[in-house]
Amino acid sequence: MSATYGTLLRLETRAVATVYGPFDVHRFRNAATGGDVLAVARGAVTAPAPLLARVHSSCVTSEVYGSCDCDCVEQLDAALGAIAEAGRGILFYLMQEGRGAGFTAKARDRMMVQASGERLTTFEAYARMGLARDHRSYEEVVFARRLLGVAAPLTVLTGNPEKVEELARAGVAIAGTSPLPRAASPFNLHYLNAKAPGGGGEPAALPEPVTYFEPVALPEAPHLLATASYLLPVLAPADGARRDAAGPPCWLRVHAYFDVPANRECVVLTYGARTDAAPLVRVQHTPLLERLPLAGGGERQRLWYATVRAVVRQGAGVAIVESAEGAEHGGGTVDPTTSRLLARHLPAARARLVLDGPGESAADRVLAAALRAAGVRLERPLVLRGAAAETPPGGDGGPDR
Repeated sequence: MSATYGTLLRLETRAVATVYGPFDVHRFRNAATGGDVLAVARGAVTAPAPLLARVHSSCVTSEVYGSCDCDCVEQLDAALGAIAEAGRGILFYLMQEGRGAGFTAKARDRMMVQASGERLTTFEAYARMGLARDHRSYEEVVFARRLLGVAAPLTVLTGNPEKVEELARAGVAIAGTSPLPRAASPFNLHYLNAKAPGGGGEPAALPEPVTYFEPVALPEAPHLLATASYLLPVLAPADGARRDAAGPPCWLRVHAYFDVPANRECVVLTYGARTDAAPLVRVQHTPLLERLPLAGGGERQRLWYATVRAVVRQGAGVAIVESAEGAEHGGGTVDPTTSRLLARHLPAARARLVLDGPGESAADRVLAAALRAAGVRLERPLVLRGAAAETPPGGDGGPDR
């Protein structure tokens, strides 16, 4: 079987256990963009009969952070469930945040919509930014199909006729469509109504104001541009629990930055209900495969949800969520931008590190040293798992280490 076609390089295939049973995950790299592409397959995908398929664009806010202001992760889960029930099908996972416009555009869209009191739709916000409604491309689906030997026409799991038209225009044979059911909530009602007007109900009220601003360089670090700040409702289910059993979401604030020399986006999440508590601080690494609904939940994803729950109990927290791809978590380096941004969002210049388990990793030690060098006083760390695991106390967490 070919190792390359178009701009895709075939990297690996592995069996993955999901809550819907086993799937084969084929991983590709786009040599032109550097982005990954996944094809999550079940059954005989090379057979000639029409193949049930989902073409899914990444959504880091719902699939990694746990947000519920869209239905993306529910669509991902429902598609895999439908494919498992059919016994044969494939999900193409494309790294196309913000309908292909990128995370910066997505964050600025959300900021603009929230600052308007949700009088603007996401598409009106895109138009004000000079963007089209949809910047997604589907040539990666064509390339991945060729590499996997998939020639059958697709029955696409979608209710979006524009996506089907674009797939057909890219050269993908279409057998039909099958929409995925979706239930609106007060937290995603505005988003869903923008795509399909007419839904009833009242959207959730924001807990605090959101103000629109143009991108601005940080005075202390001109190479970093602050691009957006908005509120995100996040669900943090307990281990083994479903998202819909997580209880009401907590509101985290997203702070989006762009590192100009590194040409990359940086995202800080903060929670600040209390000013008398030392904020919990974490750098979270989540592998791409843990965006899928893995059986038992992904290890890193479980640690993220545990962090969110602990932050809410503590009453204050600051986190940066980064990709774990291409490097082993726990290595001895911490990006200087990471520690700079964390320190910037610690108003009282004190913090408690959140550790995976007893004992610090090399990365934890480097991060601790970087925060101390930035003038942050570190109090007793919070341990998420293992013999020394604890829950945050009501007070300030003890002395500096």
